Amino acid sequence: MRVKLDTIMRLVGLNSVEALKDVLFNLKCEAELSEDGTIAIEVQSDRIDMFSMEGIARAIRLYLGLDNPTPLQLKNVLFRVFVKPPIKRPYIVVAAVTNVNLDEERLRLLIEFQERLHTTFGRNRRKVAIGLHDLDKLPSPTLEYRDVNIDETRMIPLHDFREMSIRRVLESTEQGILYGTIALNENMHPAILSEGKVISLPPVINSDITRLTENTRSILIDVTGTDINAVNSVLNAIVHTLTFYGGEVLGAEVIYPDTAMVVPDVRPRRVKVDLKFVFEWLGIGRVPFLIVESALNKMGYRIASVSDGYIEVEVPYYRSDILHQVDVVEDIAMGVGYDNIGFEEVEPRLRVSKGLNLKTIVSVIRDVLVGLGYTELNTLTLIPSQVVEELGFKDFALVVNAPSNEINALRSTLLQSIIVALKNSQYIPQPVKVFEIGEVVLNCPSCYNKWRNELRVCWAIMDSETRFEDIHATLYSVLRELGLEGMLKMRPCKAEVFSEGRCADIYLGDRVVGVMGEVHPEKLERLGILYPVTLAELSINILYTILSNKFR
Repeated sequence: MRVKLDTIMRLVGLNSVEALKDVLFNLKCEAELSEDGTIAIEVQSDRIDMFSMEGIARAIRLYLGLDNPTPLQLKNVLFRVFVKPPIKRPYIVVAAVTNVNLDEERLRLLIEFQERLHTTFGRNRRKVAIGLHDLDKLPSPTLEYRDVNIDETRMIPLHDFREMSIRRVLESTEQGILYGTIALNENMHPAILSEGKVISLPPVINSDITRLTENTRSILIDVTGTDINAVNSVLNAIVHTLTFYGGEVLGAEVIYPDTAMVVPDVRPRRVKVDLKFVFEWLGIGRVPFLIVESALNKMGYRIASVSDGYIEVEVPYYRSDILHQVDVVEDIAMGVGYDNIGFEEVEPRLRVSKGLNLKTIVSVIRDVLVGLGYTELNTLTLIPSQVVEELGFKDFALVVNAPSNEINALRSTLLQSIIVALKNSQYIPQPVKVFEIGEVVLNCPSCYNKWRNELRVCWAIMDSETRFEDIHATLYSVLRELGLEGMLKMRPCKAEVFSEGRCADIYLGDRVVGVMGEVHPEKLERLGILYPVTLAELSINILYTILSNKFR
């Protein structure tokens, strides 16, 4: 995002630009100053609470000790939302923040924040969509969320004065043309109603009835989507941003046919952290507990209890990225400061290994890839033959009388399984970095049954922008840890699955051990994958042979 430098300096309470850049660096943000008096800040994709200027400012103030971590309280539960879950978009959460002091600049930044969430975490509104309303213009605090008939229901779309049918809104407005098909189910579409009036048509457009202006002081937020955890995470991130100016939060009771819940859930979650695990992962030895506590406070945590070498921390309600104690350990490192942790040279494990087997090699590769941020997959050897053929592979085993076309072929490379997994993972935050270690089935004319198994590893990156160089860096790290980087050679490959000139066969000495490259855009398009993919695959069996000869 790009914001005015003097604005964020004022919100943070800093006078030094260098100090600001240092704190942003420690928070894993990249900053670039421009001559026009603005600063561009790039935030990690999992920190959606920092997708707004206010979210960044609050994180900086916590890090500098200018603010203390404090829990948020709901003032009261004002709204009741009766839900008849729409077929294509079943979930909704609602909240309001009062006493928000908007002006032209803040309103613009708020809308930009909303759209940033839409296009990234919300997957262009397919997974999550947000509506912002002037609370004082709301006809009633009792709301309905349900499918409505697009020919029988009418509304006044945002920035218009004419009442029209939902069908006309979908077909004639810019937003309707862009997003009108996402949740449409024949002639039915989700809508939010107050006293029978449509105030929002998620994920398309709001009604002009509750339009925000610079004079708005209380903001109603609705978040709808296909995943209940995602809509709750986005609601909490927006509430976190709006309360920067001191507003109070009003909650809602959302009533489904079989359950009810109060939102937003601003209670802190608790995560138990092993201090021994902290010191081992950071490689810093035992440090005074006050240093750990201070680091946690700088990242927004509070310590709930301490006992027997463990601490229980309260995770802020807006930190949806904290899933495991490893995430807390990373935040401790950021709170301590990477420059203060130091570094030490570590010998690659297999350079000093006295024993060597496939299990050891697999363990080393897995540790390297996990350490580089990849998530391990464990998929079936059986895959759809249609995917194999679309990718351009012809020499593979087809299953006769398979119970389903989804499992009617045996994979001949791991990249086939990885591509299937990526196709089904386009809704999660990018970049998507995955790997798999497993067996493939290869044609073997000299074998008694004409086929043989081979153990391989494949890793891949799916992102809005990913290049050959990204995957090559991972390859070098894997080979370095195995002590083989000096043998690496690459030669152009001609695999149909990759873009011409953007792939390479991987050689160690005179042996081909794998392949890497950028998957051809046409292949991705045919499989319905919307984002670029780069990947690499290595034969672990061949690596074992090379290493065995090296250590002999």
